Amino acid sequence: MLADTGFLDRSITLKGRTYAYQVYVPANYSPSNMWPVIVYLHGNLHQGEDGMRQTNAAFADTVREHRSWFPAIVVLPQASTGNWWFAPDMQEMVVAELDQTVSEFHGDPSRIYLTGFSMGGTGSYCLAYHHNRFAALLVVAGRVEAGANYTAQQQDIDRKANAFMNTPDPFASLAASLKGVPIWILHGSADEVISVEQSRRLVGALKNAGVDVKYTEYDGVKHVEAAQKAYSDAAVIEWMFRQRKPRSP
Repeated sequence: MLADTGFLDRSITLKGRTYAYQVYVPANYSPSNMWPVIVYLHGNLHQGEDGMRQTNAAFADTVREHRSWFPAIVVLPQASTGNWWFAPDMQEMVVAELDQTVSEFHGDPSRIYLTGFSMGGTGSYCLAYHHNRFAALLVVAGRVEAGANYTAQQQDIDRKANAFMNTPDPFASLAASLKGVPIWILHGSADEVISVEQSRRLVGALKNAGVDVKYTEYDGVKHVEAAQKAYSDAAVIEWMFRQRKPRSP
């Protein structure tokens, strides 16, 4: 019997609440093989409970348009309405959905990749800070410091959930925690939503910490266009798949 492929509906229940999400399964999927797994964290305004809005974004569009680029399982979580990826309940949800996907589709623990755009880029930093299981990070237009649009409650949640936010230099603290993880950061110089200085400062801190980091700055490019450029670049996707996490002895 052939396995279902394409974008599939999935859900998980945590602490009595059910979260809907999507999993992309390539057409040539076979359970006899181990598969790379990509986790994509969407940007702001794609929150909800439908499990679908996060698939209407640059990364999911690239998967649809260039399926041959993605011989992998892709997990597409959806943050709940009014929530952000830096919150501990959302990070717990993502990890649970990843674990469920790895188990169901025979994911390879040495080839689990994390990528995110905007709010999802910020969430990628937080998730990687807490969970040392990713072979590579691919972050587009993320931030480290709290944004001007964060409420006092959101800032409090961020500080309590992510200890690096409470240090004198959160960029250096975050960078020190990411040693051993190859990272490619991409940002537009004309970003009108998240200042490119957030990426520039983190890249400097990552280099100082000895992290394997690549940085691409798109001259004159704004926020959404940066994601479109990054995820439509085959070289970026190929770089990600070349990374492998050493297996534990």
